[in-house]
Amino acid sequence: MGKGGTVLGLIGIILAAGSIGFTYIVWNGQNTSNNLTGTIVVGIWDEIDDNEDYAPYNLNDNWLFEFGAHNLSNTDYISVSNTNTRITLLKAGWYRIHLSVLLGDMDLSADYYITMLKDGDIEFYLEFYDTVSASVGWYYTIDSSAFVYSNGTNYIEINGYASGDPDGFGIVSVNTNNQLTIEYVIL
Repeated sequence: MGKGGTVLGLIGIILAAGSIGFTYIVWNGQNTSNNLTGTIVVGIWDEIDDNEDYAPYNLNDNWLFEFGAHNLSNTDYISVSNTNTRITLLKAGWYRIHLSVLLGDMDLSADYYITMLKDGDIEFYLEFYDTVSASVGWYYTIDSSAFVYSNGTNYIEINGYASGDPDGFGIVSVNTNNQLTIEYVIL
């Protein structure tokens, strides 16, 4: 190999060493800046219904989700009250809320909102469905997630509200479509 080949070889070695150093810095940076290590499932409900027992959520077009029998409820992290419509997040930190549900009896000229309330105020819109611009109506499937922070005393509720449908709407009680899952995010 001549002088040119030696120089190219040295440049290649230097570039490779720089690459290894850069890869180490990026890899190490990813490990230290991304502190998410996992989640703990703290609640699972397969039986979900609409509850019209608590004002102002006591109408056919404005109600709370009721979480019936559950497969899992870790009382170190959550507490359920208010006829299974209110979930208190007992440990400070982030929670992932995932809702899958089949809604029915929907009017073809209304707007439907599914919101997550935190301490009675809207925290997040899980779903908005406008049947006016939709090509189909009657049934609608929601599959939505949100993250919410709790200071250890906050509670959440999920509200169903219809605008333009005074007859209301509800949850279709086919348990294969309905599930609420709550996970605690480990940092």
